[in-house]
Amino acid sequence: MRTTWILASLLAFSGTFLTARETTASAAHEQVIDRFDYAGAASSRAAWESGKGTPPVTVVRDTGRNVLEFRAPFASVPELPRTILDRDVTLDLATAGQFLLEVWTDQPSAGARVTLYFRSGRGWYGCGASLSEEGWHTLRFPKARFGVEDSPTGWHKVDGIRISVWRGKAVDCRIRLRKLAAVWHDVALLVPSSEDAGSDSRRMVLRTAEEFQSLLSEMGVEADTLDDLAVARGALGRRPLVVIPYAPRIRSEAVRALRAFLDRGGKLFACYTLPVELQGPLGIARLRYYRPEQPGGLAEIRFDARDIAGLPKSVRQASWNINAPEVQGRGARVIGWWYDVRGRSTKRPALVVGPRGAFFSHIVLSDDREGKRQMLAAVLGHLAPTLWPQMAASSIRSIGRIGHLNGVSAVTQFVRASSSRHRAAAALQRGLQTEQRARQLLAGRQYPQAVQTARQARQHLMTAYLQAVPSRPVEGRAFWNHSGTGIYPGDWDRTARELAAAGINMVIPNLLWAGRAHYPSDVLPRSKTFQEYGDQIAQSIAACHKYGIEVHVWKVNHNLSGAPKEFVEQLRREGRLQVGRTGKTHNWLCPSHPKNFELERDSMLEVVRKYDVDGIHFDYIRYPNNDHCYCDGCRKRFEAETGTRVARWPDDCYDGPLHDRYRDWRCQQITRLVAAVSREAKKIRPGIKISAAVFGHYPQCRISVGQDWAAWIKAGYLDFVCPMDYTQSDADFRSLVENQIKIIAGRIPIYPGVGAFRLTPDRMIGQIVIARSLGADGFTIFNLEPNSAASLLSALKAGATRTKATPPHRR
Repeated sequence: MRTTWILASLLAFSGTFLTARETTASAAHEQVIDRFDYAGAASSRAAWESGKGTPPVTVVRDTGRNVLEFRAPFASVPELPRTILDRDVTLDLATAGQFLLEVWTDQPSAGARVTLYFRSGRGWYGCGASLSEEGWHTLRFPKARFGVEDSPTGWHKVDGIRISVWRGKAVDCRIRLRKLAAVWHDVALLVPSSEDAGSDSRRMVLRTAEEFQSLLSEMGVEADTLDDLAVARGALGRRPLVVIPYAPRIRSEAVRALRAFLDRGGKLFACYTLPVELQGPLGIARLRYYRPEQPGGLAEIRFDARDIAGLPKSVRQASWNINAPEVQGRGARVIGWWYDVRGRSTKRPALVVGPRGAFFSHIVLSDDREGKRQMLAAVLGHLAPTLWPQMAASSIRSIGRIGHLNGVSAVTQFVRASSSRHRAAAALQRGLQTEQRARQLLAGRQYPQAVQTARQARQHLMTAYLQAVPSRPVEGRAFWNHSGTGIYPGDWDRTARELAAAGINMVIPNLLWAGRAHYPSDVLPRSKTFQEYGDQIAQSIAACHKYGIEVHVWKVNHNLSGAPKEFVEQLRREGRLQVGRTGKTHNWLCPSHPKNFELERDSMLEVVRKYDVDGIHFDYIRYPNNDHCYCDGCRKRFEAETGTRVARWPDDCYDGPLHDRYRDWRCQQITRLVAAVSREAKKIRPGIKISAAVFGHYPQCRISVGQDWAAWIKAGYLDFVCPMDYTQSDADFRSLVENQIKIIAGRIPIYPGVGAFRLTPDRMIGQIVIARSLGADGFTIFNLEPNSAASLLSALKAGATRTKATPPHRR
């Protein structure tokens, strides 16, 4: 397999690595692939072949039996990026929903993560997991999280396995393997097959399925991801429930299999699209597309179905469009309706439930995670009552999983040790009492009531936790605002007032891209946002400065998303767009083109000249991936600047003898823009602060996307940095921030990026607590938007930002 793909995959998988804390569910059914209990070294080496640089495997005794062992010599062999073990097999893994690997290590810091690969014909599937604990533990690899390289034949024809441990710290370690198993459960998630693997549509499908599976797992419901080819071949078996998170296309054979599944009593929960043949059994017809004219037109779902136990009154969801169904009888009814951001009914159905299933008119998004879990638990429990016991037991176990903590006793200890313990004492006491009632309901098999009471207990303990988190006097507290219009489009004053009340001292609004500007630019095309709401830089500065909040204007570099078509076409004609390794043009500016350099530089400096900004903020200051740019201009400029002739373009530069030199040259194209803007901006406006949103994994991002942010810091181009450490895994977050702080070495403040869009508010606070404990100087939260702002700001001002703070870059 190409090393370049592997490096890119590490970045793609970085937000989904799982720790032992997150691998709690037991398998309903299991197929052991390898027990690793070989009689001796000879038989183990006959089965598992070591790749280049990986010592041969051996067999040792552990836990009363033989297990496989190999060494990862990351200190002895500094140039070794990973270990490789390969085995040839013949397996049909179509029915499997996930894979479990029992692993042991004596130095978890040496191997940052493990990637499990399955070879199928001319392609591979791959998924990563964190190696974060000493001793034996189980890593989980859900099928929905597997990426695809090239063109695998399918999960039904797997002919090879690869296990790779990736370099973490420069430490030699031992790895032991005890069992690799495929498992499957009673709930299946259906996705289209991998025939269009790598397409944007399929990536969206897999991301949606992954998010749905994550929500189910948090509810205590394990689900298996099956593609429609496997379903067509009978992989559903006797499962009682199928979920379709998003499937724009389902092959006809799978549709027939699903219809047969419904006819024999199975239940279906489908989102957004559904083949006509399956609409009738659910009691719906004629899905009508609807897209609001204004942002916030679909913001909330309100429910009315008292007979469905545990259904919340409402959930928040910021959808951009829906497919609204018509109800056609068969016992189907609308139980949830869409409302806009102002609380007005749209009179369009959000959720229809009938005897044979349910239909949700959009995909299930990750905002308002607690509300989504409650909604799904109620509806899925209504459709498949056998799920209630496991959901109830999981709810009890989850009561103390709050913030960065894992257990009621840990929460109790944290609160009682806090300097704010007196503020949090009442909520803590209520939480402990309510937890006992929830356990009594579970013992009495009153499952829906146990789930509801457990949620109440968790809410009380969460309140105590949030109140117990201290506020610091010196700290950078920032929000990225992707829309560039604040929380309330057209009302920056209200946005700034609410941020200030929550103790936030910085906002980073996205106000210009490579091909559009939300202000009257003389360099870039003026956006629809500017046409509708006016000058967003002037409005944000006036409002935020009024309330003592800094404004750092966020520029999306190189990416031409949203740019006027005629603007992009002109750039295309001029040969200024990036070209991939295969020759396909990509709508990003080529960083090495002189005119693109001038456009990017001048657009940022225009902001500095015209406005009283506190800072300018780089984003997308990189290449899109490892496959760009290989345009003719890049070849000419690379050859001219390096004095090197490329014999085979682009192969010599992509993975040939010039690979390293070309990667260095790509970094230089990005760095020169950062250097120029930093230097010129400070001449124009002394005291301005230069910052950047950067990839969390360094030095991997230097190779994969040409982003050498450590060099920018050493050269003095940045005044603070915001690594985008978006992950649901606290272990991964900790590892990322630790590495970043070590690289920065105190030269400038670091405000790690927290992906609140993937976290509940308490988990967001938990990662802030972790960052503080490691020595970070603040935090940057993604994203400030209407549907989540209230809950995020409430969680922050409960404790972590209760009092005002000064950003350290201003001291």
